[in-house]
Amino acid sequence: MRPITIEKFDLLLRFLQENQVDVLMISDFENSKNINLQYLSGHPTDAFLLVTSDGESILIPWDISLAGKCAEVDEIVDFSNFKYNFYLTIKEVIKKRWKKSSITVGVHELIPYGYIRMMINLIPELKFFKEPIQITKILQELRATKSEFEMKQLTKAAQIGTKTIKDIRKFCENASDETENDLSFLVRKKMAEYGADDVAFETLVANSSRSHEIHQYPPASNQRFALSGLALIDFGANYQGYHSDITVPISFGELSKEQEKILDIVLDSYEVAIEMIDIGVLTWKVHDRVEQILKKAGYSMPYSLGHGLGLTVHDSPRIGRKPTDEYSLKHWKEETFQEGMVFTIEPGIIKQGVGGTRLENDIMIRNGKIEVITKAEYIQY
Repeated sequence: MRPITIEKFDLLLRFLQENQVDVLMISDFENSKNINLQYLSGHPTDAFLLVTSDGESILIPWDISLAGKCAEVDEIVDFSNFKYNFYLTIKEVIKKRWKKSSITVGVHELIPYGYIRMMINLIPELKFFKEPIQITKILQELRATKSEFEMKQLTKAAQIGTKTIKDIRKFCENASDETENDLSFLVRKKMAEYGADDVAFETLVANSSRSHEIHQYPPASNQRFALSGLALIDFGANYQGYHSDITVPISFGELSKEQEKILDIVLDSYEVAIEMIDIGVLTWKVHDRVEQILKKAGYSMPYSLGHGLGLTVHDSPRIGRKPTDEYSLKHWKEETFQEGMVFTIEPGIIKQGVGGTRLENDIMIRNGKIEVITKAEYIQY
């Protein structure tokens, strides 16, 4: 089953027609992942997808049997019939469908340059659409709002994550010499028990000596977790390809005055952000308001306030600051909160030598209502 709806697929075709793009090509392989393959075809990985401007979709997969099980396309082409060469296969597909001297191909901005050079050499009649960033943006806009089916999947991923929070609480209550890795392994095990297919990403576990890092490296260590100070765990569930993303702020022992200050600011700014969200509100305005609160207190947030959730952990929309440089503004478009959006809100503060904290929950706009679909909150021991 392909996640894109008929209405959104028609919008994509209109974009191709208006920009005189004969065929959209999406590639997804180990060295260059692109979730739009699954979004447009239902096929999860390792394939080329061609979508013509008149609506025909042709899949050229590495695994034919997997494609037969997962793909929802008009045609599946076996590249073994063309010397196991994807580019020769694409050449034959194009030769079969177009009898003109120039064919315009639209590609995603993340396609490897080597792929493009190979196709230019093999198929000289190809001409590439010169604004791949526009291809990227139209696909981002389509994925920014979710269908009812997608919202159900995301709700299930959120429920699995929320259920796991009680296990995190129990771990922290009894923690003595247990490590960050012990907690990471527990979360993976429990989410699998609750129905997750996998973790959404490598779980980030940080004791008070590592909580000042934006993203911990390694994600979890063999250090003791229950050290005095500010700690956190950032985790999520992958349920049938859809993701949740939750950060639970935790503290152990007595906090310093600055640590308490950081914690209070983060919790207060989270509430401000949630109150601001409504259909039609500019996403960057919410980020800006939280950033103002943090700056007034003498801190900063070196990342965006939130991001969309879907087939990827970082989907559209992006709830971040308005760009100020000329190039970014040229390609930037204001986004508003809309019906069907699912996203995170995750204010945080980090300071080396003091620590860091972040509170992150997943938000859904459904039937005109703002729903917080995960239940992370501050845990103190």
